[in-house]
Amino acid sequence: MLVDMVRCHEADPEGYRCVLVPQHEGPHKWGRCLATDAEGYRCILPPSHPGGHELAWFARPTDIGDTHTMRYAGRYERASDQARKDMDMLATHQWFPVSRDYVPSALGARLRPLAFLFAGKLVVVYEYRPRT
Repeated sequence: MLVDMVRCHEADPEGYRCVLVPQHEGPHKWGRCLATDAEGYRCILPPSHPGGHELAWFARPTDIGDTHTMRYAGRYERASDQARKDMDMLATHQWFPVSRDYVPSALGARLRPLAFLFAGKLVVVYEYRPRT
């Protein structure tokens, strides 16, 4: 991807990439808004975004054992790749996958020659398990 060649490859602990050019001088500039809420949780949107701020569900206080369901649409390989990237990032916040299920589209199964156009849904359930 062309963008990857013109951006720094470093990422912060939450997986946000530096928006500066490769081999830049000085500190990294992360690709996210710097605004925080009253409790200090960062906005997950890009810098200078329009509208209100959006806070990450995984960074908010929660109880041990709480779960959150993530859904990824698309062909299995693509959905699985995105889920794998999210799993790495979510693990830094102590959210770990406890179940994973891929459901192919019923329409895609019947129209086998056009199945590449239709996709299923990968559902991953994460559980909050902080390190003790």
